[in-house]
Amino acid sequence: MTLNQIIKMYGFSSDEFKFVRHGYKELNPLETFQSDKGFLETYQSFQSHRSGRNFRGSKYIAVFAPYYGTQALFLGVWQVVSDKIGIDAPLSEIRKIKRFGWNLKTNVYHKLVHVKEFDDLSERLVIEWGKSTVTWIQKKDKEVISLFPKAHVREFASYDQTIVSWSELLRMTENPTGNYTWVNALKAVNGIYCISNTKNGRLYVGSAYGKNGIWGRWSNYVSTKHGGNDQLVDIINNNPGIEESFQFSILEILPNSSTAEDAITKESLWKEKLGSKIGGYNSN
Repeated sequence: MTLNQIIKMYGFSSDEFKFVRHGYKELNPLETFQSDKGFLETYQSFQSHRSGRNFRGSKYIAVFAPYYGTQALFLGVWQVVSDKIGIDAPLSEIRKIKRFGWNLKTNVYHKLVHVKEFDDLSERLVIEWGKSTVTWIQKKDKEVISLFPKAHVREFASYDQTIVSWSELLRMTENPTGNYTWVNALKAVNGIYCISNTKNGRLYVGSAYGKNGIWGRWSNYVSTKHGGNDQLVDIINNNPGIEESFQFSILEILPNSSTAEDAITKESLWKEKLGSKIGGYNSN
């Protein structure tokens, strides 16, 4: 199946589309989309005058973030309503992108309107963009690689690359079937993990051992928000919603043969290495 075929299935004409694959030069497209869709919309509204580097000549843009290799993950569709010189864009929009230092006298501002009909494919549809990833605005049809289940966060890659936000962990536990690669991988191992507060950098180091491994321990944090840890209990009770700033990562995987005593010994070592008893959330 191809991207043009999917567009047709949704009742639209692919002739009216341009495909946009954002890069990492100025921001992380997927993280920005997940945290502030409005900012990503404003960011992509300003484009260069240069031929082929703006959205003129298209009624819609299908927007993607980089995925593995030359693949791209679908974010959404926007309608191109109108365009004008960048300096004539609404002041509220100009203020948002001021930090990039763009020359708005030589840019085009496209007024974009989000098209909700494609939202059920957002963060689920993966296409092959092709070797020319530098050419980030294209019209050429794309091969569809995957369509993930609903509530899918992303595919599990490896333990050493694991960094999971609170919202992602929440989605995983709410829909384990749609995120089975994560569930299976985290259930399979015990280990030492770290919870970091992305707002202030404070850390909590813990260990997971026994039934369901790391998955079982992290699932408990979702249900309790604090996992029964003394300092985290106080933090959660005194700062409602602070758990949304938590980020989970794996410091070390332990052999299946390791005992609770082995895990606790390793946990203590990591606390010393990271100083989580002095400047973090560990009490002992």
